[in-house]
Amino acid sequence: MGSTASITKIVTLFGILLCFFSRLGAQSNEEIFNKMFDAIDNVKTLKYSLYSIERIDDAFSTGHCFVKLNVSPFKVYYKSIEKGVEVLLVDGDALINPNGFPYVTLHLSPTGKLMRKGQHQTMARLGYTYFGDMLSHSLAKFPDAYKNYVHRLADTSWDNTPCYKVEINFTQYTNVPYIVTQSGLTASKIATQNFLNDYEVLTLNNISWYEDDLEIGQKLTLPAAYAKHVVLLVSKETNLPLVIRVYDDKGLYEMYQYTNLHVNPTIPDAEFTQDYPGYHF
Repeated sequence: MGSTASITKIVTLFGILLCFFSRLGAQSNEEIFNKMFDAIDNVKTLKYSLYSIERIDDAFSTGHCFVKLNVSPFKVYYKSIEKGVEVLLVDGDALINPNGFPYVTLHLSPTGKLMRKGQHQTMARLGYTYFGDMLSHSLAKFPDAYKNYVHRLADTSWDNTPCYKVEINFTQYTNVPYIVTQSGLTASKIATQNFLNDYEVLTLNNISWYEDDLEIGQKLTLPAAYAKHVVLLVSKETNLPLVIRVYDDKGLYEMYQYTNLHVNPTIPDAEFTQDYPGYHF
């Protein structure tokens, strides 16, 4: 009888210790996000494949591309997997091989109408910096955001990588009024100043173009945050998000899926020049 009681105590003690050490090793919501923001800040270079879905005028547009990226100075080589289009973005200028008509290399502005048509983001927002800034500022707007609006879901995996799965659900999310108080402001500038998605600002206010100047006194409506609902799969290995799903009142708004992600690889400067072997500019 005594022996049985001793075994029961040992088993109970073992269970308590196991639970205690499990809790020590668990990551809180805030810790997961802080590590993610730190990881984003420490990115110098990236190589990855990206699959995207974006809702444009109530229809979904998809894309699949390969990216090489240098954070500072910002340089990008981009190639569409489906269409073979190549883009080299250096010093704010975009060099484009359209892989078709007009059959010549083009020089275009990354914020111009041709390059922004049919997509939420500019080429200059590839990588994680812009996303990290928008998300961190959105969380800072809501008191006790990590306690009230961030939820840990069951761990999962993506691209053979173990991931934390977390969601942000701003239940108090609402649109807020905004009045233009100075000249020279555009939808893009206002969105950038407020860490918002400028395509959403554009469509929410029925503005025809991102870079059209707005009038002083013009009344706008701005989203209260980057998004109402976000689901992230964050790599346990790199602490970077591998899947980003963004929702609004209509459902899925945009999704970005990273595969074959290489963080801080050595990328020679030559790979950001138009004459690099294998490019076709």
